[in-house]
Amino acid sequence: QSARFSPDRAVNRDKILLYWDIGRGIVERQKTLGWGESVVELLARDLKAAFPEMRGFSARNLWYVRRFFAEYAEPVILQQLAAELTHRAGDGGSGLEVLAKLQQLAAEIPWGHHMLLLDRIPDAKARLYYLRATAQLGWSRNVLLNQIKAQAYERVVLEKKTHNFAAALM
Repeated sequence: QSARFSPDRAVNRDKILLYWDIGRGIVERQKTLGWGESVVELLARDLKAAFPEMRGFSARNLWYVRRFFAEYAEPVILQQLAAELTHRAGDGGSGLEVLAKLQQLAAEIPWGHHMLLLDRIPDAKARLYYLRATAQLGWSRNVLLNQIKAQAYERVVLEKKTHNFAAALM
């Protein structure tokens, strides 16, 4: 069964990494070159023309792609990851290493999950919690939605309650 899903995971990983790079390009160019909001619509049109067989380049999706990078690369998330890496390995690494770790983590879950997290979870720390849990436990989008509705982050982090998913799955 693992072999059946392996090609799907590789395609998903590549798509998420592509979206990460496109999102970073948009965010960086808007900051450094003063690109406005209309660049997203122009980019969508150009990408559709250059790659007519590919899906995912609508203006609406590119706004998600931009938001995906901008919100996942928030200092709060990066600082939390750096602190955890420091705690585990004794060295948090450079900012680029922390960003690469976050990118790697993001590539482990499907795009629809990211869109759900962006729409439903405004808090960066909560988003990181759900991102990790989904990657670690293999939550489907429906399970992720149910965990969000059940306020799993608030229960686990704020109320110090835990779950037995790993033990129950063995």
